[in-house]
Amino acid sequence: MNYQSLLVYVSDPERSARTLEVASDIAARFDAHLTGIFIHEPAYYRYPLAYQTTTPPDFEDYEQKSQKLAEESEAAFEVACRASGVNKTEWRFVKGEPLRTLSLHARYADVVLMPQGDTGDTTEPGSDDPDLPAKVAIASARPVIAVPREGHFNTVGSRILLAWNASREATRAVTAALPLLRCAEKVSILVINPKTDDKGHGDDPGSDIALYLSRHQVIVDAIHVESARDSVAETLYQGTVELDANLICMGAYGHSRLRELVLGGVTRELMRDMPIPLLLAH
Repeated sequence: MNYQSLLVYVSDPERSARTLEVASDIAARFDAHLTGIFIHEPAYYRYPLAYQTTTPPDFEDYEQKSQKLAEESEAAFEVACRASGVNKTEWRFVKGEPLRTLSLHARYADVVLMPQGDTGDTTEPGSDDPDLPAKVAIASARPVIAVPREGHFNTVGSRILLAWNASREATRAVTAALPLLRCAEKVSILVINPKTDDKGHGDDPGSDIALYLSRHQVIVDAIHVESARDSVAETLYQGTVELDANLICMGAYGHSRLRELVLGGVTRELMRDMPIPLLLAH
């Protein structure tokens, strides 16, 4: 299986510049259809309490900024597609709440590409919840490739670090990444603090998933790391440097609590400070 349909979320042409580079490169690599989407979140969605006052404020400036961002984002999408030679494209302008809207559109794509969320002020048009990529992966049941706001990433997926803990989420991430894994120059399976038991890892942690991938023509190395001091996220950061990886592939951990998505600690930590693009699946 190869990727046939990709969705790229463009929230702001500047914040999404690296994401557009990665999305158009992957689309060209697999000759896939690339759909760009801009989500206009109406002011009454983003500022619901303001509309409950006797005299609701005038958000004309907010609406104008959002419309301008939409036009600039579409232009940036077209430029990125032309630069990479992507011919099968579509642009969507949608009004709605980002998580709900993206999760709906994501269900009709093989992979969703998104910029890293914002850690500062998220009240301005074009800014997003810092956990949005992981939340979309969980809510849509589709893999998401989150791209850092800063840096330049050539040929994302040529050297992949696969974070493996034998969980359901990690298994879904492996399956979702198979087209990239098959094309990669190098794939390293990183097993952190493995326990040899019959609940997932087995007697030789990492060997079963390595065998599975080898049957899909993926050549891999399995690496065990014992890390008593560092967090899992810090160990993954160190692994990306040592292995010169340009993509981390891992399960997104979280669960729904009423209407709120609650992320696991490792997922949240990686989302806040990702060194390279991150493929998440749940």
